[in-house]
Amino acid sequence: MFRNLGLTFEPTYEEKPWLYDPRGETGRKRLERMKELLRDVLPRFEGRALDVGCGMGVSTLALEELGFEVTGIDTQEGLVEKAREIAGELGYRAEFRVMDARNLDFPDESFDLAAFLGNPLPHMSAYDFDSAVGEAFRVLKPGGVLAVEYADWVRLLHENYREVLVEEPFTSFHVRFDTITGTAERLFVNFEKGYFFRTKINVWAPWIVEFIMRKAGFDVKTHYRGMFSVVTVGIKRNRG
Repeated sequence: MFRNLGLTFEPTYEEKPWLYDPRGETGRKRLERMKELLRDVLPRFEGRALDVGCGMGVSTLALEELGFEVTGIDTQEGLVEKAREIAGELGYRAEFRVMDARNLDFPDESFDLAAFLGNPLPHMSAYDFDSAVGEAFRVLKPGGVLAVEYADWVRLLHENYREVLVEEPFTSFHVRFDTITGTAERLFVNFEKGYFFRTKINVWAPWIVEFIMRKAGFDVKTHYRGMFSVVTVGIKRNRG
């Protein structure tokens, strides 16, 4: 009998902690790839940076290695504690705080860069992202940069994500795409451990990200980094 864990993302993190830990080989490779990406798209590498959705700190440490003074935030207290522990163990200076990107506890114009790295948008609705971008605009200095890394889920669904995929230790199946809510649902099965669960992600594409960022007051440019990987970079316009 297979256990039904319901609608959740947790097993995808619990089964693959090595993906998110910057101390391991895989985590370090992700960190280096992130640095390479940022070198290609960012206009400068100094000042204060805000890392939104920092997780266990891969993206935060990548930003610090590039020359920024970094604060990483996440809504999950356990991840923030782990990131703080890892950074201290490895000798980094980054600060980590539990915080919601939609309601930032920072003064106006206090950062030079705000970054959403590691494809966090599937966890955010268009309304959540709109609020978070508005807050990013508020805390960035004039001329400050907002960088958003994400997957073009519309292209991904069109090309191959409707197929059955083997994503060790899971086999996953496309369930539905809801064009009213802009969400896609997928079923994951762990045959070895005998459980299954569903995930529901928010579907994103560059034109949606660009619209929200422009509406907030950013000049934007989108960079494709592969078939589905995208980075959109915004520069805060001076409204004065």
